[in-house]
Amino acid sequence: METEEVKGTFKPELIPEECGGDIDDYEEALHVLMKFVGSMSSALEQVSGRGANAIVYQAGKRMGHEAGKLVEKTDDLEKALQELSEILGMEFYFEMWKPSGQDEYITENNGETVVKLLFMDCVVRQTLRRTGLPQKGPLCYLLYGYMVGAVEEVMDIKGKLDIDHVGPNACLKTLTIKWSGK
Repeated sequence: METEEVKGTFKPELIPEECGGDIDDYEEALHVLMKFVGSMSSALEQVSGRGANAIVYQAGKRMGHEAGKLVEKTDDLEKALQELSEILGMEFYFEMWKPSGQDEYITENNGETVVKLLFMDCVVRQTLRRTGLPQKGPLCYLLYGYMVGAVEEVMDIKGKLDIDHVGPNACLKTLTIKWSGK
């Protein structure tokens, strides 16, 4: 049986039969891994304090830069986000969001470009829920770094991601792009 090389995440139906096991085995392993990662995040926070967020943010940013290399470079933020959502969306489903009184998703303010992102089906949030850990901790910062790194790589800019709201079903974040002074 020929298998094609796939970069990134494997869908269960793409796992070659010779690997053995069935989907239930992988789901159980995923849940164990989620508990392990949650425990590691909690321990890192206990040992490093607030520095844990900075450490995992940088790790996430590196991962994001690698993911961003899979996307064609562009200076169009909306196009970049749409293409990144196809890659990141498997683990961190997000879409652009705007308040009802706002006409456009993307706004310009004092030389910065701003867009609100609504993260819904997020493996980080599911891991935190499974392990009983609060949001806004190190694992969330891993996602923030991942998203910023991916956007920076695709657009060759500097960015930051801020938390507007966290919740059990979705998190709202603000992505700010700085065009000048890269």
